[in-house]
Amino acid sequence: MARRLPFRQAVGLIETSESFLVVPHLHPDGDALGSALALALALRLKGKPIVEVVCHDPVPEIYQFLPGSECVQTELQPRTTYDVAIVCDMSQLSRAGRHEPLVRSARQILQVDHHVPQEPFADVRLVDTTAAATAEVAYRLLRAMKCPMTPEIATCLLTGIVTDTFSFKFPNTTPRTLRIASHLQAAGADISAINERVFETRSFSSVKLLGLALSTLQRTEDGAIAWVAISRKMFEEAGASDEETEGIVNFVRSIRGVRVAMLLRETPNQKVRVSLRSRGAINVAQIASQFGGGGHENAAGCTLEMSLEEAAQTLVREVLRWMEC
Repeated sequence: MARRLPFRQAVGLIETSESFLVVPHLHPDGDALGSALALALALRLKGKPIVEVVCHDPVPEIYQFLPGSECVQTELQPRTTYDVAIVCDMSQLSRAGRHEPLVRSARQILQVDHHVPQEPFADVRLVDTTAAATAEVAYRLLRAMKCPMTPEIATCLLTGIVTDTFSFKFPNTTPRTLRIASHLQAAGADISAINERVFETRSFSSVKLLGLALSTLQRTEDGAIAWVAISRKMFEEAGASDEETEGIVNFVRSIRGVRVAMLLRETPNQKVRVSLRSRGAINVAQIASQFGGGGHENAAGCTLEMSLEEAAQTLVREVLRWMEC
């Protein structure tokens, strides 16, 4: 059953406001971008005079097909305070990156999310942890707004759902998820085209990086934990960017017998970003939270300030500890 959320309050806030700042999280994925762009398109459709989308990072190449993606800015010229800042797919405001102060300066903050809350920062919270994607919550908000479901809006929302469910393969997919996806497809979203752009189209550099990453593949003796590690040298050799690591962790997760898969990649500032995926009842969000990260039961992430080798050893120990509990 859909959780009761204050949609009436959110709609009232939107109806009485004129200027909007829409913010997906840093290192944006398809759900954050799809939800943010769908809401921005809907606000413009409603005749709102000022609607701006800003993100800490540029739109990754694989999501540049999304309607409205060309309007996403990484910097904004100073202006008067926004009536409403809408933050998408983030449970803590630090995920807005360098735009956190801009969000906090808005008169009201509206949170649209599906993560377990970590920080109470919003005036109006549309947070449903039973939703497969933030795009599901955004869809329900647009229905409450009585906004026409155009093919462009439907494409953005369905992309969010497809990416966060790994094209309906992850266990977070529910009957409600499928009903919403069906409505979005009927509204004009092309699910085949979305899948092709997100999962079946790769740059030469990303495939080269995948090969280098898989050459580092390791696993524990029992095969329950497997991981790959990408150094800065590998990024340089492949001519690839961090955004081109998208999907690599799922290759590791697909290995027979693997219960927890990890992708570790070295950042330019010598930290290690980690993506965690699991099967069954192993809650990787709780594991990630031990290192200041978070996410969902079967998909989470965190950042460690140590070398790749130290990070791998630290995470393997922590995962083993959770498995033994």
